[in-house]
Amino acid sequence: MAPEVLRAKPFTQASDIYSFSMIMWEFTSGVPPFDGRPDDFQLSLSICEGERPEIIENTPQCYVNLMKKCWNEDPLKRPSSKEVLKIIEKWIILPDKTKAEDIDEGLKYNIMEFINAPIEHSNLDIESHRLLNITLNENS
Repeated sequence: MAPEVLRAKPFTQASDIYSFSMIMWEFTSGVPPFDGRPDDFQLSLSICEGERPEIIENTPQCYVNLMKKCWNEDPLKRPSSKEVLKIIEKWIILPDKTKAEDIDEGLKYNIMEFINAPIEHSNLDIESHRLLNITLNENS
Protein backbone atom coordinates (compact mmCIF):
# COMPACT_ATOMS: atom_id res chain seq x y z
CA MET A 1 0.00 0.00 0.00
CA ALA A 2 1.33 3.44 -0.93
CA PRO A 3 2.81 5.51 1.91
CA GLU A 4 0.30 8.30 1.39
CA VAL A 5 -2.60 5.83 1.68
CA LEU A 6 -1.08 4.51 4.91
CA ARG A 7 -1.18 8.14 6.09
CA ALA A 8 -4.96 8.17 5.46
CA LYS A 9 -4.80 10.04 2.15
CA PRO A 10 -7.22 8.90 -0.56
CA PHE A 11 -6.38 6.28 -3.16
CA THR A 12 -5.26 7.92 -6.41
CA GLN A 13 -3.77 6.91 -9.74
CA ALA A 14 -0.37 7.61 -8.18
CA SER A 15 -1.09 5.18 -5.34
CA ASP A 16 -2.08 2.61 -7.95
CA ILE A 17 1.29 3.16 -9.65
CA TYR A 18 3.00 2.53 -6.31
CA SER A 19 1.03 -0.73 -6.04
CA PHE A 20 2.13 -1.60 -9.56
CA SER A 21 5.76 -1.23 -8.44
CA MET A 22 5.14 -3.77 -5.71
CA ILE A 23 3.69 -6.16 -8.30
CA MET A 24 6.78 -5.54 -10.46
CA TRP A 25 8.95 -6.44 -7.48
CA GLU A 26 6.93 -9.59 -6.87
CA PHE A 27 7.51 -10.65 -10.49
CA THR A 28 11.28 -10.54 -9.89
CA SER A 29 11.24 -12.25 -6.51
CA GLY A 30 8.40 -14.74 -6.76
CA VAL A 31 7.14 -13.69 -3.31
CA PRO A 32 5.09 -10.74 -2.04
CA PRO A 33 6.98 -7.65 -0.85
CA PHE A 34 8.02 -7.84 2.80
CA ASP A 35 7.12 -11.55 2.85
CA GLY A 36 7.70 -13.04 6.26
CA ARG A 37 7.17 -9.76 8.10
CA PRO A 38 3.96 -9.15 10.00
CA ASP A 39 1.52 -6.78 8.29
CA ASP A 40 1.37 -4.45 11.23
CA PHE A 41 1.98 -0.94 12.50
CA GLN A 42 5.77 -1.32 12.38
CA LEU A 43 5.74 -2.32 8.71
CA SER A 44 3.38 0.56 7.89
CA LEU A 45 5.67 2.99 9.68
CA SER A 46 8.75 1.59 7.89
CA ILE A 47 7.07 2.03 4.50
CA CYS A 48 6.11 5.60 5.40
CA GLU A 49 9.73 6.23 6.38
CA GLY A 50 10.89 5.12 2.92
CA GLU A 51 11.62 1.42 3.27
CA ARG A 52 11.20 -0.53 0.04
CA PRO A 53 11.91 -4.16 -0.81
CA GLU A 54 15.52 -4.97 -1.64
CA ILE A 55 16.22 -5.16 -5.37
CA ILE A 56 16.61 -8.77 -6.47
CA GLU A 57 20.03 -9.58 -7.91
CA ASN A 58 20.22 -9.76 -11.71
CA THR A 59 17.03 -7.77 -12.22
CA PRO A 60 17.44 -5.90 -15.54
CA GLN A 61 18.47 -2.29 -14.90
CA CYS A 62 15.71 -0.84 -17.10
CA TYR A 63 13.18 -2.79 -15.02
CA VAL A 64 14.76 -1.57 -11.76
CA ASN A 65 14.66 2.02 -12.99
CA LEU A 66 10.95 1.84 -13.78
CA MET A 67 10.15 0.08 -10.53
CA LYS A 68 11.98 2.73 -8.50
CA LYS A 69 10.20 5.53 -10.36
CA CYS A 70 6.88 3.87 -9.58
CA TRP A 71 7.61 3.51 -5.86
CA ASN A 72 8.90 7.05 -5.43
CA GLU A 73 7.98 8.52 -2.05
CA ASP A 74 6.52 11.59 -3.76
CA PRO A 75 3.32 10.63 -5.62
CA LEU A 76 3.83 13.58 -7.99
CA LYS A 77 7.16 12.12 -9.13
CA ARG A 78 5.67 8.73 -10.05
CA PRO A 79 4.99 8.15 -13.73
CA SER A 80 1.44 8.07 -15.05
CA SER A 81 -0.01 4.83 -16.35
CA LYS A 82 0.46 6.18 -19.89
CA GLU A 83 4.15 6.78 -19.21
CA VAL A 84 4.53 3.27 -17.79
CA LEU A 85 2.82 1.85 -20.87
CA LYS A 86 5.16 3.76 -23.20
CA ILE A 87 8.23 2.47 -21.37
CA ILE A 88 7.03 -1.14 -21.46
CA GLU A 89 6.08 -0.83 -25.13
CA LYS A 90 9.63 0.35 -25.86
CA TRP A 91 10.96 -2.76 -24.15
CA ILE A 92 8.78 -4.93 -26.37
CA ILE A 93 9.06 -3.05 -29.66
CA LEU A 94 12.66 -1.80 -29.45
CA PRO A 95 14.43 -4.15 -27.03
CA ASP A 96 17.91 -3.52 -28.49
CA LYS A 97 17.63 0.24 -28.05
CA THR A 98 16.33 0.04 -24.48
CA LYS A 99 18.72 -2.65 -23.22
CA ALA A 100 15.67 -4.70 -22.32
CA GLU A 101 16.61 -7.83 -24.22
CA ASP A 102 17.27 -9.60 -20.91
CA ILE A 103 13.62 -9.24 -19.84
CA ASP A 104 12.52 -12.60 -21.06
CA GLU A 105 11.96 -16.09 -19.69
CA GLY A 106 12.69 -15.50 -15.98
CA LEU A 107 10.30 -12.58 -15.64
CA LYS A 108 7.75 -14.16 -17.95
CA TYR A 109 7.72 -17.25 -15.71
CA ASN A 110 7.25 -15.15 -12.54
CA ILE A 111 4.51 -13.11 -14.19
CA MET A 112 2.64 -16.28 -15.19
CA GLU A 113 3.05 -17.72 -11.67
CA PHE A 114 1.65 -14.49 -10.24
CA ILE A 115 -1.32 -14.49 -12.61
CA ASN A 116 -2.14 -18.12 -11.82
CA ALA A 117 -1.70 -17.83 -8.04
CA PRO A 118 -4.79 -17.76 -5.82
CA ILE A 119 -5.75 -14.33 -4.55
CA GLU A 120 -5.13 -13.81 -0.85
CA HIS A 121 -6.11 -10.80 1.20
CA SER A 122 -3.32 -10.11 3.64
CA ASN A 123 -3.57 -6.35 3.67
CA LEU A 124 -2.38 -4.44 6.69
CA ASP A 125 -5.08 -4.69 9.29
CA ILE A 126 -7.35 -1.75 10.06
CA GLU A 127 -6.05 -1.32 13.60
CA SER A 128 -2.50 -0.86 12.24
CA HIS A 129 -3.78 1.87 9.93
CA ARG A 130 -5.55 3.61 12.78
CA LEU A 131 -2.43 3.50 14.98
CA LEU A 132 -0.25 4.74 12.14
CA ASN A 133 -2.56 7.68 11.48
CA ILE A 134 -2.57 8.63 15.16
CA THR A 135 1.24 8.40 15.34
CA LEU A 136 1.81 10.38 12.15
CA ASN A 137 -0.68 13.07 13.19
CA GLU A 138 0.99 13.41 16.59
CA ASN A 139 4.37 13.87 14.88
CA SER A 140 3.08 16.49 12.43
